Amino acid sequence: MLEEDLLTFVKRLVKDLSSLPEHDMRIQLLGRRLAALESEKAALVLNAFYAKDADHLLEFRKVKAIMADPKDVIAVIGYEKSRLIYLASLELDLKRVSRFFTDLPPQKKGFSGYDTEEEAKMEMITLGERRAMAKGWVKEKLDRLLSDPDPMVIAHILNNPRITEKEILKIASKRPNSPNIMKLISIHKRWGTRYLVRKALVQNPYTPPRISLGLLEFLLLQDLKEVAQNDTLHPQVRLAAKERLDEKRYEGLS
Repeated sequence: MLEEDLLTFVKRLVKDLSSLPEHDMRIQLLGRRLAALESEKAALVLNAFYAKDADHLLEFRKVKAIMADPKDVIAVIGYEKSRLIYLASLELDLKRVSRFFTDLPPQKKGFSGYDTEEEAKMEMITLGERRAMAKGWVKEKLDRLLSDPDPMVIAHILNNPRITEKEILKIASKRPNSPNIMKLISIHKRWGTRYLVRKALVQNPYTPPRISLGLLEFLLLQDLKEVAQNDTLHPQVRLAAKERLDEKRYEGLS
């Protein structure tokens, strides 16, 4: 696939992905398109999502949100084809693409749950009742549910119209926290696109590195510096932040 042909293919792919209303539909289409390509071409297509001249197109920004958690995309591509694309990315020295296929454990692990004695009272309520409350309108009860360890409770919280960015930031910054909950936030169609939420997820050592690596692409220079210097984060996340910093500085000089 020549460079011009590659760009045409990527633009068409992004247009098709952007036309789909649901996140899961975009994942399915991207996975199928990549699986149909030769391994090297698939690696080059993925790398094109990270091109410095891609951000001026709104469609590219929408599609890059898929990169925040590639696990589902990889499942659609299939294990063997994903392995071949990964090997091709190593051969082509496409570091972002190779990281896309690398599943690393969170820098820190722990049990998520209620932080304060007042919030802990919610544990006396059945799971079914807490899930129902998370859909409700009583703000005091919603606030107490922000530390709930059940992903379904948090999913209802994320979709509740009474919740503001302040509450979402509290969930995204919570330590320890569940990888499943961090993923729910990162792919949420409303909250997963907020800059401060993305920043909080990247700076949380309990966020799966795959998610953090994908969200690094959206961070500004100063925040990349903080991530690169944050010793609590996974070494690969810090390294990727340093590389992104170098790229941005180079782009500023060119």
